[in-house]
Amino acid sequence: MNGHDSSRTGRPGRPGLRPSARLGLAGLVWLTACLLLGLVLQSREQPPALPMEIPLSDHGRLLQQRQQAFAAVLERSLAALPMARLHCDPPRAPGEAARCVVEGADAPLRLALGLEQRVQAWGRASHEEGRRSPLLRPGEQPRLVWNDDGSLEARVGEQLVQRIDFPGHEGQLGDLSRPLLGPSLVIVVDDMGRSMQAAEDLAALPFPVTFSIWPHAPHATDVERLAREQRLDVLVHLPMQPLPRSRGQQPDPGPHALTENMGTEEMRTILDAAFQRLPSAIGFNNHMGSLFTGRLPACRQLCSLLRGQGLFVLDSMTQKHSLLCAEALTQGLVSAQRTVFLDNVRRVPDIVAALDQAARLAMQRGIAIAICHPHEETRAALKVWQNRAGVAVITLRRLVWHLATGASLPDTAMHSAR
Repeated sequence: MNGHDSSRTGRPGRPGLRPSARLGLAGLVWLTACLLLGLVLQSREQPPALPMEIPLSDHGRLLQQRQQAFAAVLERSLAALPMARLHCDPPRAPGEAARCVVEGADAPLRLALGLEQRVQAWGRASHEEGRRSPLLRPGEQPRLVWNDDGSLEARVGEQLVQRIDFPGHEGQLGDLSRPLLGPSLVIVVDDMGRSMQAAEDLAALPFPVTFSIWPHAPHATDVERLAREQRLDVLVHLPMQPLPRSRGQQPDPGPHALTENMGTEEMRTILDAAFQRLPSAIGFNNHMGSLFTGRLPACRQLCSLLRGQGLFVLDSMTQKHSLLCAEALTQGLVSAQRTVFLDNVRRVPDIVAALDQAARLAMQRGIAIAICHPHEETRAALKVWQNRAGVAVITLRRLVWHLATGASLPDTAMHSAR
């Protein structure tokens, strides 16, 4: 009934509603009341429709919060790689993992190392009394997992939170998904960058070697490019102050060497220049440095400049009391020590014998790191070596990730920065 009809209520001078009309009106009111009552009763029996955010449930909201936490950690880790560019897409549906792409990172393992160290710190802190993270349920730990396609997954327990892709590095990073299943040997070749022929010979070996390149050598950038093309790892071969010889002669470590009395800013300048020239380097080892690595204040200052940058420290052990590896571990860096020098005697049979010794030590300890130089005799020995012990000769990056994640090892010269 409309307003005009309802005004006809039997005012003086106007006729009232006929009985049949009044009966129809009463029926309509009764029907409307019944419909309203039914809707009220139905609303009490069924839950209300949820807004779009709510279907995430507590589980979904927890995933969102974890994604935000991992994104913040990733941003902090990227600060060590100023040339890297990060792009993240939000999940396409509730409950899906976030997907990120990192481009322009010449050493993506450095980013992963920095991320891993921060993730481990988050997990450790959550188990301290009174500091449990609301994002971690009892028994859950955040962790990073490599895939065969070179992507990196961030997980909490079994929940996939974030996936990170590194375009152009898939082939190099894919082998990080493989754990170390047996005794393994890493071979590092120092003093690289002076000869392209030596680099090409070493890159053609049937097993991987790591190029430790002098940053200011004449062919440094060309040798680095060759290593990237062949999916070999690169270290900066960092000159450091040596002890004088027995007759007081001072060996020359080369230009831009770190010295024990060097100021922090000068040391930082040298490090920055070295890694800018060799951006794919995943860390460094010392060239000479028998004096520098034996001085705790010098090692402490150097390692303090490396914190948070995802760099690996290989102590060449140019003196038996070197403090570099121990101090690197103290400051939370991933570090290891050299096990064997291969070519102290530059004769092919002696170098082959040293390779056999390195393989035996790897069998005994689980891991060994051998250092050699690109001498003609060394290259010849590496070509004819038979590896009768059957030890796995692996890339340095696999060892570094193994150490970074705290995977168990026998009592060896290797150390993890857990």
